[in-house]
Amino acid sequence: MDLDVKYLCEAPGRKELRSDVKIRMAGDLIGALVPSEHGNDLLAMPALADAHDHVRGLHHIGFGAKDQNFELWRAALYAQPPIDPYLNAALAFGRLAQSGVGSVMHVYSSIRVDRLLDDAEAIARAARDVGVRLGFVVPLRDTQTLGYGSDEELLALHDSQDRKFVKETWLYPFPSPQAYMDLVREVAHRIEGPLVTVQLGPNSPQACSEALLEAIAEASSRDNRRITTHLLETSIQRKWADAKYPRGFIEHLCDIGVICERFTGAHGVWLRPNEVALLAERRAQIAVNASSNFRLRSGVAPVASYIRAGMPFSFGVDSFGFDDDDDALREMRMTNWMFSPHDTDAPLTTKMLFEGWHRNGFLAVNGRSDYGEVAPGAPADLLVLDFAKLSYDLIEDVIDPLEVVLTRASARHVKSLYVAGREIVHDGRVTGIDLPAVEREVIAQARANATRVKSLKPVMERSQATLARFYAAGGHMAGPR
Repeated sequence: MDLDVKYLCEAPGRKELRSDVKIRMAGDLIGALVPSEHGNDLLAMPALADAHDHVRGLHHIGFGAKDQNFELWRAALYAQPPIDPYLNAALAFGRLAQSGVGSVMHVYSSIRVDRLLDDAEAIARAARDVGVRLGFVVPLRDTQTLGYGSDEELLALHDSQDRKFVKETWLYPFPSPQAYMDLVREVAHRIEGPLVTVQLGPNSPQACSEALLEAIAEASSRDNRRITTHLLETSIQRKWADAKYPRGFIEHLCDIGVICERFTGAHGVWLRPNEVALLAERRAQIAVNASSNFRLRSGVAPVASYIRAGMPFSFGVDSFGFDDDDDALREMRMTNWMFSPHDTDAPLTTKMLFEGWHRNGFLAVNGRSDYGEVAPGAPADLLVLDFAKLSYDLIEDVIDPLEVVLTRASARHVKSLYVAGREIVHDGRVTGIDLPAVEREVIAQARANATRVKSLKPVMERSQATLARFYAAGGHMAGPR
């Protein structure tokens, strides 16, 4: 298959842009780059990699989970109506593909271990039908379901009229660490393949017992399997970590082997410079989620400290795009503006920006370091933008086309997306599924549960009020383990 483009960003930020190029694909790889006589007003670059996402087709606000502090917002997720897991994932994968994402890290957050295998198969099928590469993160947790304290303590603090419901609905029994590791292997047996990897997914370190964290570290080392988790996303998590691990939370995770070269920690907003240095030493990385951190009032990741330490980092949409549209191109532009101020000694450069969205993100999702450049033998994952639409008012040849992308590009400018040589978006539309029909069905399924969702609203609000009092009183800082 041949693709003629007016501009080719072979390795954005590292190589000069090329003009009038024919990209020849050979199966799932780039075959050759040769001169073209007609570039069709298109601009091509490697497809984006979303290194942290929860792949929620139904947006949170659709069932009443408004943006607010993370620890309170999280409680509202229990009101999410039941949606077919295939459709919910297909909707999110489709939106991401339409915004240029070829690889998606799906941090699956369900606590329903009993249906995990079936859900994993449905989600992998959705990724296959849409055509994206998938990193499926198996959710692992065995403590602190309700918040940063014992479930018994927090349950007792809930309104008496809600305790039975909360216990029966949210507090499922968890498998042993060994049973969890067996489950990870079974998920991998069922869904792993050329475009799907399976990762160990401690929901967050505070949600895992020491025994489970140690089992995760051992399995990662033994099986060369990547670990993805949330890490110091909020100030409350920072205070919890300092109280529970006075000798060092990040140091502890390094000592037991959780933080290693196979590790991706999402957010990292409250990491300190000495902790960033520890991650950098181990070639671990952080996935930055700027929009999510704004919307959940978590803060701004200290990316300058990542740069100073030489720590690799990537980026994620986190199912929290600014306009609830899962637009990775807009997220890319916003992170560029946020982290490249002139008054820092460690600004985000264009090279670093695209390394995050390309090489580092692809490694995080797929466990492969052979990505980030359109070159013979590289994966044929290509984002193709309609440069005529992007440049509709420009005086020709007065500005670098890549600067136009970094100023304007959004999902509406995506012409095509190729993953492993397959065109999965054509003329801005997903080719493998009927995305508008999927969206209509997801919304219909959600609204069919309106009575249940409305009945849960007061329970959610009482639970959030309980959690707010618990954290305000310092319940999460009860001392070392």
